Amino acid sequence: MFCVLHLALMLVKRNELGVQLLSRGLHRQVFKSVSFPSPPQAYVQISKEHLRLHGLDPTQGSVLPDTTFQLPALQGSDISEHFHRIGVHAAEPWLGLAKTLSSAKIPPKPDNWDLQSGWTKYHYSADGSSYSEHVETPFHDSKPEEMLVFDVETLPNIHPYAIMACAASPNAWYAWISPWLLGETEDPEHFIPFGDPGTPKVIVGHNVSYDRIRVSDEYSVHGSANRFIDTMSLHIAVSGISSHQRPAWMKYRKAKQSEDQQRDEAVEAVIGLMAAVEERQQRETNPEKGEELKQLHRAMADSLIQLQSQSVPNPTLDENSSDEDEGTSKRWEDITSANSLADVAKLHCGIKLDKEIRNDLMTTDPALIRDNITDYLDYCATDVATTHSVYTATLPSFLSSCPHPVSFAGMLTMGSSFLTVDENWSEYLKNAEAICRDMEQKVQAKLIKLAEDAKGLIESGEEKWKSDPWLGQLDWTPKVAGKSRGIIAAEVHAILIAPWA
Repeated sequence: MFCVLHLALMLVKRNELGVQLLSRGLHRQVFKSVSFPSPPQAYVQISKEHLRLHGLDPTQGSVLPDTTFQLPALQGSDISEHFHRIGVHAAEPWLGLAKTLSSAKIPPKPDNWDLQSGWTKYHYSADGSSYSEHVETPFHDSKPEEMLVFDVETLPNIHPYAIMACAASPNAWYAWISPWLLGETEDPEHFIPFGDPGTPKVIVGHNVSYDRIRVSDEYSVHGSANRFIDTMSLHIAVSGISSHQRPAWMKYRKAKQSEDQQRDEAVEAVIGLMAAVEERQQRETNPEKGEELKQLHRAMADSLIQLQSQSVPNPTLDENSSDEDEGTSKRWEDITSANSLADVAKLHCGIKLDKEIRNDLMTTDPALIRDNITDYLDYCATDVATTHSVYTATLPSFLSSCPHPVSFAGMLTMGSSFLTVDENWSEYLKNAEAICRDMEQKVQAKLIKLAEDAKGLIESGEEKWKSDPWLGQLDWTPKVAGKSRGIIAAEVHAILIAPWA
């Protein structure tokens, strides 16, 4: 038995440090006839010494079965080219469409909205003329639109279905209105169609998964050629913050907002003083005092320019700036943001987005929304235009940071997945939640027991905790209880009751 095991170990392919490698059959398929030169002996010796210092013996490594099987044919001359070709095949034609949309301009927003249920297309000509027409789905030149920036609006407190939506392409603007909102039906369950599901389309949105669940094409069991690109995900990939950074960033943003507010108040005050000085200068008859007022007005103008220059947003570096300049001139809080469209637009595009009207959709009666529907269409269209601006800034950055086509293809795949469920889905969620809570309670109980055990160690006086690799690193200095609100200290209590004794 020992001889058989020893023979097996000898047959297993290993490198100079004893790490098991691919079997010879798999190696021939993955690397074809490529041969790899042996590493310099000095490097091998350094590695062995490093392992020895950490008590790691390469000869004691586990041995996996020497497995081989037939792999799919290699696409290209090597493994790198293989995955690149697969990535291109999975990413196209959407990658090309995405790049085209990123560099394209969209027409100006419509000035007037036609209030009719379903889709309305707004044509815009170079001479400034425009007109609209009712369409079943977004299309141009008798073909479905292939590139769209999209946003929907809902009434979350009433039902989850879309009440309106706006979309923009390089060719035209589109608006969709629910017949329920216009009072044509009492049924709110209306989904948004995008046309032929077999035509490859790129649909861009901010947190676009929220919009996607309201698209009728996405509920076909046969799938669709729609691919959704999320500008929030693009931002997170290139300029996002972690959950641990968020509190610090929120504190910094609050301080900046307070600073900006104070600066705006100072600007208004200086403008008011300048007007007062100018008015007094016009009434002044003494030449000397008039000259003093003139100099004072000039000094105020200089200070006003300085104040206003400090408040000008600078979302991107100058074209002549270098990456090194960016790193030395900006704090990390200035080159990242939270994930909302307003925060992302301010960071990447310097756009200040007013989201107050969004609160109306959370609280306002649908009848009032219907009466002021053009205002809400303007709001939705503004979000679409802003999303396109963010997209033109973040997609090139994403492709620069993640240039491999597999990265883009993976993003498309994750954004187009769907889960088929039946009537048992609610029961599954309930059971999963119950199991999660049970496990959480068990973890909490275990943590409490560990804390009690650790407390017992210090109370025993034997100082066994010093030999524990984890407890020995903790600060065991007893905490002195502070004075709590509502509890009167003994000395204060004595003073208070003394006169009554």
